[in-house]
Amino acid sequence: MKAMRWITLLGGMALCVAANAATDREFADIYTDCGLGAMIAPNNDAVAAVTNVTWDLGTTAISSNASSPDTCAGGKGEAAAFIYDAYPNLEKDLAVGQGEHLASLLSIAGIDAESRSDVSIRLRREFAEIVNADGYSERTRFEKAETLYNALYAHAG
Repeated sequence: MKAMRWITLLGGMALCVAANAATDREFADIYTDCGLGAMIAPNNDAVAAVTNVTWDLGTTAISSNASSPDTCAGGKGEAAAFIYDAYPNLEKDLAVGQGEHLASLLSIAGIDAESRSDVSIRLRREFAEIVNADGYSERTRFEKAETLYNALYAHAG
């Protein structure tokens, strides 16, 4: 059992060294600013780090830092966290086509003021299809949030 812990720890450290070679982000920042932990707990570094380590030993945080460091801490990461946290309210806003949570999401995602109406309309149409798809009600909150996140950035591009 102890040997397995050491192997896991050493493997995680090796991944971290590789990730740090790719960016200047500190080890602790990777576990708090990237991956699933940052999405779930963007304002609580301890919870973010524990989530990343518990979920997949930090692999997602490290790989997201190495492959797309711009998605860590702010920007898309902030939008992902907001979607997860405000998902029930975003569902309601998208159902009616407007609302403060939807407006906040578009702002956080960096959608310029001139494009927000168009993006909102397209996102609302796609969201209606998502909600009406088979199995939607059985999805976890994370899966629903991820789907909305992907739809947002498909229309924000």
